[in-house]
Amino acid sequence: MITFKRSPSQFVAFEEDPEAKAKAEAEAKAKAELDAKNKKDETFTQDQLNTIVAEERRKMSEKQRTLVTELETLKKSTSLTVKEKESLQKRIEDLQTQHMTTEEKGRRAEEAAEKKRAGEIAELTEDRDIWQRKHAQLVINTAIIGAASDNKALQHEQITALIGPRTKMVEKLDEDGKPTGDHEPKVSFADKDKDDKPIILELTVPEAVKRMKELEQYGNLFEGGKKSGLGGTGSQTKGGKYDIAEIAKKDPAKYRELRKERTGTPT
Repeated sequence: MITFKRSPSQFVAFEEDPEAKAKAEAEAKAKAELDAKNKKDETFTQDQLNTIVAEERRKMSEKQRTLVTELETLKKSTSLTVKEKESLQKRIEDLQTQHMTTEEKGRRAEEAAEKKRAGEIAELTEDRDIWQRKHAQLVINTAIIGAASDNKALQHEQITALIGPRTKMVEKLDEDGKPTGDHEPKVSFADKDKDDKPIILELTVPEAVKRMKELEQYGNLFEGGKKSGLGGTGSQTKGGKYDIAEIAKKDPAKYRELRKERTGTPT
């Protein structure tokens, strides 16, 4: 009798065990379900990822702000050298920009550039204003000295001290009253009108100095000008001429009254 031997694979090929097959299918299904569950547990939505990243950035930013504050406090220490303070400032700037996005870094760079430009413009503007003031003062002083000399002032410094603070550069106007672009010194000159009431006149420097020479209160500042104060003869009051020396001898009370009226100070 001839006996045929079959390998295990041959048996599997020609006959299957239903019970083993069902068990294998159940195990495969269970494994697939477990893998799916594990994969689901390890998967995050985009919103969840954004929240996690944002929270981590917030924590890091908080730590950096704390460190920056500590470094700023340290930088104020008087014991540090200039080089050490510069190094701390560089470290502070690095911390502040370390976790910035490209957009944020670009915006920070633009702000720094704009701040630098604004500082340069302010510096140039200040320099320009300083030189404009110096030029204006030179023009004013030159005009006053020239007018004082023309009117034979005894001391130019006195005239400058009196009208200099009330003098400023004013734009000239043409015949139609339109600005010309040129400027000249003008004095806000305190005077009186025909009714003896105080007025303020806008005069050129030569006009102002000439008017000073005409007024008795400034007479002692010019050669041959009207003398101010008491003394001399031919002085005018509302009642006409009087001899102040004679009044002083005959009527001391009247003398004091006139002195107070003329100089504003009693004897």
